[in-house]
Amino acid sequence: MSTRFTLHVADRVASISLDAPPLNVLTAALQTELAATLKQLAGRNDVNLLVIESALPSVFSAGADVREHVGRDAVATMLRAAHGLIAQLLLFPVPTMCAVRGNCLGGAFEIMLACDQWLVAEGAGLGLPEITLGCYPPAALVLAPQKLPAPLAAEMIQTGRVLPAAEFCLRSGCALVAAADFDTAIAAARARHADLPRGVLVETTRLLRAGAAERFTAAVGSIEAAYLQRLLTLADATSGPAAFLAKSRPVWNHQSVV
Repeated sequence: MSTRFTLHVADRVASISLDAPPLNVLTAALQTELAATLKQLAGRNDVNLLVIESALPSVFSAGADVREHVGRDAVATMLRAAHGLIAQLLLFPVPTMCAVRGNCLGGAFEIMLACDQWLVAEGAGLGLPEITLGCYPPAALVLAPQKLPAPLAAEMIQTGRVLPAAEFCLRSGCALVAAADFDTAIAAARARHADLPRGVLVETTRLLRAGAAERFTAAVGSIEAAYLQRLLTLADATSGPAAFLAKSRPVWNHQSVV
């Protein structure tokens, strides 16, 4: 079993709890391991719901490892791992729920977008800050316009602003859960799904997603190629991660791809 997350299956509910303090950073290795776990878990017939949550009380996940944004080979590995995990979530045979308590940023927010249902606790922060690092979130470019109102998706991707949970829920239509009621809300969701007929649930989920994994893989492939072949030619795509790692303010040269 991984030392960076735990898997627990009981009462027809599978729970994956991220447990990589202090920030549950999603390294390529962790995302690859999560994808393999999902693929294996998908073959079980004793699961009606998958819940992805955090074992840390104050953070869901800060997203991808910024150190893996440095160097073409590292970036390519990171993108393959992240998008492989998203594809496995979209292929998962029963409903998936992302239970967000604390900040959910970048690649973690992309995981949330890939899930069917969301629980968001009061006090959380949700955002796609990649552009402030000199890059963009490929999976969110595909999924955010499908799951969020278009102006909200554009604002989150194009500005990198982290939205307070109350604002995000108001603008997205997602229910906001009081922090004190969050565990109760998760328990209620578990109980509701556990009592449903799995075969019908699988068929309903398959039709509801209607080839989502295949569409995602096809769409994100061209975005990955653009990331590696175009974005990484920009000096700002190098200076952004470097400034973040040095804890300094980036100095942009504002040049575009020729």
